[in-house]
Amino acid sequence: MSKYKVMIVNDSNAIRKYLTEIICSFGDCEIRGSHSTGKNALEYLKHQKPDVIILDLEMPILDGLSFLESLSKNHKIPVIIMSVYVNEQTEILKSAFELGATDSIGLPKDSSRTETVKFSTLLHSKIIKTILVSSITKFK
Repeated sequence: MSKYKVMIVNDSNAIRKYLTEIICSFGDCEIRGSHSTGKNALEYLKHQKPDVIILDLEMPILDGLSFLESLSKNHKIPVIIMSVYVNEQTEILKSAFELGATDSIGLPKDSSRTETVKFSTLLHSKIIKTILVSSITKFK
């Protein structure tokens, strides 16, 4: 069975490394691109197509909302927002969903083992659910 391809778009190198470690620990997922700006990610999408994108909203050069706007014009790839805004239900998160984001996840509360396991389990379920729902809706 082929693995689900996940792209990470987040300006924090530490977060990208953290997500990469977690996602690579899932037996059914692999990283297909890890980018610090939305601009770099859009360039990458000209050559590679992941099954799902995990996107930060606040980034330099091209922020998450601008990325979503460009993405919706050229690609139909599901996007999971990962941001501090998820826990606050702000206007920026509402805008992200209006621009096509399909799900969201907050950052772990702390770096404890319990929080990491909880976050990892939730992230994995959101990745799989998002990909499956997206593939079902393509055939409708």
